[in-house]
Amino acid sequence: MRKSTILAAIFLTLVLPASTCMIAHAQSEVLPWGVERVRAHCLWDNNMDMTVDKGANAGQGINIAIIDTGIYYWEDNWGEKHYHEDLADNVKGATAFRKVNDYAQEEDPLPDYRADGHGTHCTGIIGAVDNLIGVIGTAPRVNLYSLQMKTWDYLELVAAIDWSVDNGMNVISISFHWENDYPAVREACENAYENGLLLVAASGNDNDPVAYPAAYDYVVAVGAVYEDDTRWERSNYGSELEFVAPGVDVNSTVLNNGYGLLTGTSMACPHVSATAALIWNSKIDPWYDDDEDDEWSNTEVREKLNNMTLDLGSSGKDNYYGWGLINAWATNQRPLGDINIDYVVNILDITIASTAFGSYPGHPNWDPRADINIDNIINILDLDIIAQNFGQEDP
Repeated sequence: MRKSTILAAIFLTLVLPASTCMIAHAQSEVLPWGVERVRAHCLWDNNMDMTVDKGANAGQGINIAIIDTGIYYWEDNWGEKHYHEDLADNVKGATAFRKVNDYAQEEDPLPDYRADGHGTHCTGIIGAVDNLIGVIGTAPRVNLYSLQMKTWDYLELVAAIDWSVDNGMNVISISFHWENDYPAVREACENAYENGLLLVAASGNDNDPVAYPAAYDYVVAVGAVYEDDTRWERSNYGSELEFVAPGVDVNSTVLNNGYGLLTGTSMACPHVSATAALIWNSKIDPWYDDDEDDEWSNTEVREKLNNMTLDLGSSGKDNYYGWGLINAWATNQRPLGDINIDYVVNILDITIASTAFGSYPGHPNWDPRADINIDNIINILDLDIIAQNFGQEDP
């Protein structure tokens, strides 16, 4: 690939923000709207005190590889790397890949080189830690692995995917796209999927058909929506689109221990990657244990994600919203309707939902735990879910 083509790939085919990056430094910790919208916080902060509950599922033990522009760090006088203070506790590894002749070699990573901290931003959406500063990620105790592509040649992506297979990753999060269908990339994605990894990728920011690698059957393609659940107008579309997730003015980690707002399907993709990790860290749901091995597989996680979305757009799966808005809350209730996470659906759950009945965000009685289908209103649909599962206990 020529140098000019590489630069174009970096600045044009990456999933770019639609607005400038508003950088600030941390004061007190905030809950980003995207994490709140998919209701991930109901799982690990069920009492709503902005602290991960003791023993809660926050993605711990699940490995996510973020293939992107790297992650912010600085080195001290002894050469020790110090990662962004809101990510450091969860970063378990970082490496990079550079094309040399006809292959990509593994190298030491450079600090995130995009001025907006693209890779750092995506990493924070997935797993910014609960530490009283900055933001909280969708899965705030997940294991993060940063895989940096240095020249954006497709062979570097192949190498990063192969590395993920060899190093025990559960999920690969890919927040970039290009128009070309590279057979080597397709084969690497297929190999990773067949080896049990779940690959999640941004659909693209061109208001065009879903781009690669998201367009492959072995990859979950993700589009972006506004805070009111309407499609972001530049989000790519098509039959390959599987989900949408928050992607406009998303607050997350950036360079120099800062925080900023970015927009694009790049920001939507990590919400889905992290939600998959939350499912993977939960006890297997017998309804989805297709191979009856008492463990989650990538296909079983994908199936549960599909079945628990908030349907948007045309009824059922469509080209602009896929199956709908990702739902991190319903996918992790044990059993469904257990909104206070005591592992049984009982009168306590009915009481919470009844007290909040008719409420919506901003209403004085609003309680997001009772909004099981995450349609932003607590109504008979939510009570019906609880009623249908009343008396059920976590098997």
